[in-house]
Amino acid sequence: MRLDRSPLVLALALASARAPAPLAAQLVRYEVSVSASGAHLFHVKAEFPTGGKDTLYVSLPAWSPGNYEIQNYSRYVRHFGAASATGQPLFWDRLDKDTWRVTTGRQERVTVAFDYLADTIDLSLARLTPEFGQFLGTNLFLYEPGKLDRPAEVRFALPAGWQATTALKGSGSGPYSAADYHELADAETFVGKYSLDSIKVEGKWIRIALWPGELYTPGHSGNIRTDLTKIAQTEDRLMGGPPYDTYTVFFNIIREAIAFGGGLEHSAAQYDIMPVTAFADPAGTLGDFMVPLMAHEYFHLWNVKRIRPAAMWPYAYEAEQYTPLLWWSEGVTDYYADLASLRSGLWTDDMFLHNAMMDIQQVEQAPEPWSEEDGSVATWISEVFVNSSQLYYPKGALTGMLLDVAVRDATNNVHSIDDVMRALYARYYQKGKGFTTEQLLSLLREFGMPDVDGFYERYINGRDPLPYEAVLPKAGISVAKTVTSVPFLGVVAPLTDDGKWVVQLVEPGSAAQGAGVAPGDALVKIGEIDVQGAQDWSAAFRRRYQGQAGAPLIITVQRGTQTVALATRVQEHTSTAFSLSRSATPTTKQAKIWRGLATGTTGG
Repeated sequence: MRLDRSPLVLALALASARAPAPLAAQLVRYEVSVSASGAHLFHVKAEFPTGGKDTLYVSLPAWSPGNYEIQNYSRYVRHFGAASATGQPLFWDRLDKDTWRVTTGRQERVTVAFDYLADTIDLSLARLTPEFGQFLGTNLFLYEPGKLDRPAEVRFALPAGWQATTALKGSGSGPYSAADYHELADAETFVGKYSLDSIKVEGKWIRIALWPGELYTPGHSGNIRTDLTKIAQTEDRLMGGPPYDTYTVFFNIIREAIAFGGGLEHSAAQYDIMPVTAFADPAGTLGDFMVPLMAHEYFHLWNVKRIRPAAMWPYAYEAEQYTPLLWWSEGVTDYYADLASLRSGLWTDDMFLHNAMMDIQQVEQAPEPWSEEDGSVATWISEVFVNSSQLYYPKGALTGMLLDVAVRDATNNVHSIDDVMRALYARYYQKGKGFTTEQLLSLLREFGMPDVDGFYERYINGRDPLPYEAVLPKAGISVAKTVTSVPFLGVVAPLTDDGKWVVQLVEPGSAAQGAGVAPGDALVKIGEIDVQGAQDWSAAFRRRYQGQAGAPLIITVQRGTQTVALATRVQEHTSTAFSLSRSATPTTKQAKIWRGLATGTTGG
């Protein structure tokens, strides 16, 4: 909860009694400059109108829409200061963790300035190198609480030879314009030396900004341009045309070792980070994740950036905004990315079904039953054991596929969830509002989904296993289920530099815990399997004790200077695997449903 802002509330109340100021008088002017890129510091100036108030409050967001974690961007601020229009320093202090309070002296306009530390590779943080800089509007652009509807202008002061590319409207060093703070906050921006290309799709320009520029070879260029064109054409056709004037795909290709690759959506852009090894091979052939990533972020143009849960309409930047609907906003977007990859011809049928199998594997390997709605809410804390910030993607994608097949089957392929998505766009976004779970379920019911409430209670709000075997065959998809049991010891024991497998973690209820294995023990022997050097002992252990649940097992460990033999029994974990394939002999209806799903059509 934020602190009470009684002076601000009073000022807003007084302002509401007066006629609104002209837009020009409400304009907030920003300048972003780079003087010493080696210091990883952006310098930001922001000139605010005060409306004659004696106190100005300005805040930085705590998070960025689409990236559901609190980042507290104010922690990167240094050398904050405030001045009058004549350059006279003004007193300021902190109101809370995100907000500064400036005494205006009743000046009509006040300028605040600060340096922003930009040294992190992340989808919603800023980075500045000697040759290149990148930031998101939420990182640098202050706002006055309660004044998010103000227009803004942005200018850049950059080193010689640097260019700027931003999702905002404008060119060169500026001014760039934003109609309100939401547009400003959403503006991904590159500055520096990087490649810049463009293609025209459906009469609208798509720009491709990629750093480092030397990685945008003719081979990479040809594949990216071709794939983006096919993705955009397919998704534009589904939703009735592109919802932007100009769209920008920002690529940051990382040569350093990073443990992730991904993208963040914006209203007229996407920002993608990829390790260089996952981006493309030297000939320019794109990595396996590139097409579904670009397709996913592009479909967010509609689902999330425009079709948005009511709990996030409008965005509030100071704290978490909880919604149970991220399974639809993110997971079903993943399903549409897969459909776009299939419908555009970039994926084969087998590639589409293999991806669905990988989603099933992720869902089925979750350590406990898990609700999509709970995961949507818990994403803000990124749970350690049930990583909801990841699982609502594959489970939501599978749920979208099941809903799609069920609607097509119940209506003889007259309707699909394509109709639901278009209805959400027309009835909610285009009427300036978000949607609720109840409204989504009502649309599913309207377009023919049988037993909507039962499906919701069991599989979305509930924790029942998803009904792959009951639903997918209706689209001519054969589902094969295999249950296997695998011996399970229950330790995390990495190999140390001196060649020992030293226990770090013992899982509760495991064979290792039953034996009394403790962190710090070095494994010596597991039953008949020697644990020596760098050789992987776990595969040999599973092979030797497969099918012997309950059999006696001795775990030998080195504990300090002693060698200790610990008695327990073999335990096994049961795992379920599914495989999907096109049916060799589908019925006429099954073939029609698959054809409709794979091509984005309804009817016969």
